[in-house]
Amino acid sequence: MSGRDDLFRRYCLSGNRYKKLLSVRVLTGDREQALRFGRAMADDGRRASVAELEGLLAGDWREVSTACWLIGFAQRWEFRPELSRRLRAGEAGRAAKGIAFALARSGQAADAEVLAHRLAADLGDPAHRSYQPWLLGALLVVEERLGPMVSGELLAPDGPWERWAEASTLDSAEPARWAGLVRQWVELAEAV
Repeated sequence: MSGRDDLFRRYCLSGNRYKKLLSVRVLTGDREQALRFGRAMADDGRRASVAELEGLLAGDWREVSTACWLIGFAQRWEFRPELSRRLRAGEAGRAAKGIAFALARSGQAADAEVLAHRLAADLGDPAHRSYQPWLLGALLVVEERLGPMVSGELLAPDGPWERWAEASTLDSAEPARWAGLVRQWVELAEAV
């Protein structure tokens, strides 16, 4: 088994981790199970070496996504510049939800700026419909901590978010719903 396969098996496949991170079932299920899941994420994130996390970040979307969640749960902020770089450059893809979580957990003004940048760049592009709500939720969670900074223009009446929401097929494009989901993930991470 190659080192890459070992990383995937250990960090992504363990307990169907990467699949659980794609949904919100962890948050809506049994609280003790959620806490066990969160503790395992935080423990693995702390135990993972820099080289292992870099290896995951060099992998496919499942590995990159899992690495982002591990980074956020374990507060491995030495990786924040790389996550921000990926988001700013439009290289997040299916890992955007994990990046959004990690940046929301970090909660710095620079995190809000990079989230707003990506939203402003992508809200008009239908190819990016799947992760926009998570980025907005993360931005609003950061602004809950620091105060409103950059979301006002995005959320203005007839602004980019409203136009995006009108074209969306989501059950809810309500910003508060997405901020609530991101906040729940952050609260889970803070509880373990």
